[in-house]
Parts: sequence; C-alpha cells; structure tokens
Amino acid sequence: MIDCNEAVRRMWAYLDRELGAKPVAEFEAHLQTCQRCCGELEFSRHLRELVADTDAAPPLPPELRSRVENLLADAEMPTEGPA
Repeated sequence: MIDCNEAVRRMWAYLDRELGAKPVAEFEAHLQTCQRCCGELEFSRHLRELVADTDAAPPLPPELRSRVENLLADAEMPTEGPA
C-alpha cells in the first residue's frame, strides 16, 4: 500500500487520468483507509472547478495569476527524496 506522500504525488495525475491501472488501484486503495487524503482529493477537485470556471469570479490581477500558476507548477513537479 502507498503512503500519504505518494498519494499526494499521484493526486494531480489521478485527476488528469494520467495514471496506469496499477497506480490508480493503489491510489484508490489508499483513499479507502485515509480520510486526510480523501479531503485533499476533494479540495483539489474543488480547486480545479473554481479555476476552470472563469465566469464564476472576476479575473485575477496578473501578478496574482502568475503566483498561482507558479505554485501549481511547483506542486506538480515531483519532489526529490533525501540524498
């Protein structure tokens, strides 16, 4: 079974339907036992919906939009383990 760190690493790929069958099964098995990761998944889904719904809110100022895009890009990059 995967741990929470691995589940979080897979979350965006899971939402994008970019994981293979085995990683999806492992991720979903983890969700069966972890309320924290279920909450993270629901938050991520909601965040995506808000970001995708451009009619729901006024446009972001360019500086804020750039910061959010950078944060999202950093979140999608795999983290390196200890050397």
